[in-house]
Amino acid sequence: MDALGWKPLAKIGGGRFSDIYKVQKNDPENCSAVIGEQQLFALKLVDPDDEKPPHNIRNEIKILSDLKKAQEEQNTAISNVINLISVSFNNIEYGLLFPLLDMTLSQMIKSHVKSRVVFNSDGTMKMRKVNTIPIDNVFKIVVGLMKGLDWIHSRGVIHRDINPNNILFSREDPVMPVIIDFGISYQGPDNNGLEKPDRKFTDIATGIYKAPELLLSKRDYSNKVDMWAVGILIALILSKDGKPIFEQDSMYSDLVLLSNILATFGSPPSDWSDCKGLTSFDSLNRTFFTKSPKPLETIVPRLFEEPETDSSSKLQKTIAGLTKYETSQRLSAHDSLAILLC
Repeated sequence: MDALGWKPLAKIGGGRFSDIYKVQKNDPENCSAVIGEQQLFALKLVDPDDEKPPHNIRNEIKILSDLKKAQEEQNTAISNVINLISVSFNNIEYGLLFPLLDMTLSQMIKSHVKSRVVFNSDGTMKMRKVNTIPIDNVFKIVVGLMKGLDWIHSRGVIHRDINPNNILFSREDPVMPVIIDFGISYQGPDNNGLEKPDRKFTDIATGIYKAPELLLSKRDYSNKVDMWAVGILIALILSKDGKPIFEQDSMYSDLVLLSNILATFGSPPSDWSDCKGLTSFDSLNRTFFTKSPKPLETIVPRLFEEPETDSSSKLQKTIAGLTKYETSQRLSAHDSLAILLC
C-alpha cells in the first residue's frame, strides 16, 4: 500500500476480492495541494489476478471513469453516486481512491433500531425491537437512491449489486445516500466486450436483493433488476424492527428466496413475458401452487399504521411499482422520481 502512496489507518470493509482501508497521504503536508483540503480517504485494493467473473476491477475503473467524465462534460455533480478520485497501480494490485464516508445503510438502520418494553395482556413484559427512522427521512433517502440510479441508468450502466452495504452516508448528511461498488456492474452495449447483451451473467446481486428473473436464469435482463433490488431495500428501511421482509435462509438459497418472493408477492403471471419459454419458468409453473400476493400493508405496515402523509402515500405507490414481476410494468428510477417529486 505504501507503494501506492498511502498510509493505512484501519481496514473498514471489503469483500471476496477486495479490501478497503481508511488512508491518508504518506506526505500529508502536500496532500491538500493534490486533492484539496480533505485528509482522509477510502482506498479500495484489488489484485486483478485473484478475481473471478463477473468481478472485474478494470471494468469498474472504466465505468467509474466514464461516469465521472460525463458529469464533467455536462458540468453537473451527481451527489448520490460515489466519485472516483484517482487510480493507482503497483504492478500487483489496483488502488481506487474515494471520498471517505462514515456508515453503510445497514449500520444506519441498526443505529435506529431501539428496544422497547411491551406489556402483554396477562401483565407480563417483553422487549421488542422498534425501527425509529422517521418516514420523512426514509422518503429523502429513497429520492436520493432514485436520483443516483436514474443517473447511472441514463449512462447505460446496470449496477447489479444494490444492497445495504453498498449504500453509504456521511454523519453530516444522514439522509443523502451514496451508491458505491461498481465491481460487478454492466455497461452497455456489451460491458466493454465482456458480456453480450443477451448473455449477461446471472450470478449477480446479493442474497434477497436478487430480482425474480435472475432466479430463473434470464440472461437478457435490463436495469430493472436494480429497481427490484431497491424495492426490497426500501421495505427493509421501512421495516418495523429493522429486519428484511424475507426469512434469513433466503440470503443463502435461491430456492428459498424464490419461495419467499412467491409467498410475499404472489405467483408471477402464467404468461410472464420476461421469462416465458425459459425451462426454469416452465418448471416453476409445474412445481409451485398459485399463490396470492400479500396486501402491501402487511409487507410495509409502518406506512399504514402511522397517519398517512404525502411522503407515506408516495412511498406506497413506489414500492408497489418496484415489485412487479413484469419488467415492462416495474417502475424505472425516472418513473419513481416522477411519483415521489410530483
